[in-house]
Amino acid sequence: MNILVLNGSPRQNGNTAKMVTAFCEGAESSNHTVKTVNVCKLNVKGCLACEYCHNRGKGKCIQKDDMQDIYSLLKDTNMLVLASPIYYHGISGQLKCVIDRFYSALYPAAPKSLTQIAMFLY
Repeated sequence: MNILVLNGSPRQNGNTAKMVTAFCEGAESSNHTVKTVNVCKLNVKGCLACEYCHNRGKGKCIQKDDMQDIYSLLKDTNMLVLASPIYYHGISGQLKCVIDRFYSALYPAAPKSLTQIAMFLY
């Protein structure tokens, strides 16, 4: 199984990172392929709500930033794991931007390989 972990914590050695590391070690020991992306190190802008992706873009976002890397990883992902600390009763802003940008990647449907989603909140 191909697993994509999106770590939304800006703290490289924080509790969320430790939780992600433990999960990845367990998954890899069970012969799964795991790719972890620290979204706080990326340049991902928020969704513009321009609807380009649903019209002329045919599922592709008009913005060209580091989100393109996540889109390419998502194509072959079987399980998506979202990991974040809780800030002000919600996930980190950086991970929120990535989730909002899934608007284009999941239209008109999610990749067929993507069958499982999990979320780790600390």
